[in-house]
Amino acid sequence: MVQIYLKNRYQKVTLTNKANCQNYYSTWQELTHGVPQGSILVPLLFLIYINDLPKSVNDIATPILFADDTTILITSPNKSDFELKIITTLNLINEWLTSNFLFLNFDKTHFMQFTTKNKPKPHLKITHLNKQILMVSH
Repeated sequence: MVQIYLKNRYQKVTLTNKANCQNYYSTWQELTHGVPQGSILVPLLFLIYINDLPKSVNDIATPILFADDTTILITSPNKSDFELKIITTLNLINEWLTSNFLFLNFDKTHFMQFTTKNKPKPHLKITHLNKQILMVSH
């Protein structure tokens, strides 16, 4: 049943030039990845699809999945160990995403630091794939 739902699906793109009201169409292309948008099965299929993501970083970080959001908790009292864990975690997550035909959306990826009152926050600049990940406060 699921195989019928996912196979033999096609799409094409339509662009409209508003200046002259002319439409442009791509050719039909078969979809080889993904699921139909708006279907009642999409949330379930997505959860099944990303179910093994936490296993890729379990040894060094604590992943928390909620719907289509993922939070990764990384802890260490040592700054250099902490930075190494961040780099390793990002590399492992990116490896998992790439092998599953997904990518990290840097516009929606941020980090937040938590420390105790008696310890100052270390200044961290986190980059991955030559893109900076912004720090947020909330």
